[in-house]
Amino acid sequence: MARQNASARAAARDRLRGLLSRHYRLEQYDLFFVPSLHIARVLLSQLFLRQEQARNQSRYASQYRASELSVLPAVPVMAGNIALVEHVDLFYGRVRPLDECQSQGVTDASESFASQLHRRLISDARLFVARLDRHAELSADLVLIALRTQDFSTLVRSELRLFEQGLALGDAPEQALAQMATAEWRPYNIASVDTITLEAPFSLQSLQQPGLPFAILPTVPGKPPPEPHPDLQLWPAQKRMMLRANVRGSATKSQNMTSKLAKRVRELLNSGRDSEKVEKSRIGLVSATKGSKVGH
Repeated sequence: MARQNASARAAARDRLRGLLSRHYRLEQYDLFFVPSLHIARVLLSQLFLRQEQARNQSRYASQYRASELSVLPAVPVMAGNIALVEHVDLFYGRVRPLDECQSQGVTDASESFASQLHRRLISDARLFVARLDRHAELSADLVLIALRTQDFSTLVRSELRLFEQGLALGDAPEQALAQMATAEWRPYNIASVDTITLEAPFSLQSLQQPGLPFAILPTVPGKPPPEPHPDLQLWPAQKRMMLRANVRGSATKSQNMTSKLAKRVRELLNSGRDSEKVEKSRIGLVSATKGSKVGH
């Protein structure tokens, strides 16, 4: 029974690999699955550590007798030290060049995979990781590791496959397959947002690079932040907020959501003003009630 379950889980992973390759044009990549970005970072760090140790042993082998190689000093690299560098910097609303990401660590493409930046990503990235619950709208418990096949040795890819086989992914691959099979699912978020400029109810301008599927806006000084919403992320200390746009479609489509997002911003700001009025009215009513009691 256990063997059958293991075979079924392996088959689900392979089916998911095939569908992701087809929908997202990843034929030039080897694909691996892990349950989180943290585990992806640790596995890749361990893999590169072993690769560096092997490279150093090969370098030392020309200088030392074989009997001495086992006691050479360890390479000073610790597992877990590989940095995940975000391709899209959410806070500043800008796209980092992939060369910059790859020179500093491993590209975290969670905010570019399956978006309008996808084509650029798969054209230039040698290695990237991506959460599959962002723009792909698949399982929240599944992170993709993609290695361009021609840039990595068979040994590296085989070791990573062994690592993957030892991980417990639960039913996340099956959930992703089920989501892809629904009639409503589309592979890409085709939303695009340009600069938003508002004059009323408050004067403000968005800060993000045009063309991304979200807007970064400053909060209004002296005004309460908007109420929490699924499409809204607040950074109160930094006095910024992010509003996401999501339109499902195919790789060849694009939909500009600037006007709709501007309308959404106005709604959020007006709701904040309404909440402020209600609170002031409540405080005024409480004060009036207290004054009435004192008079009696």
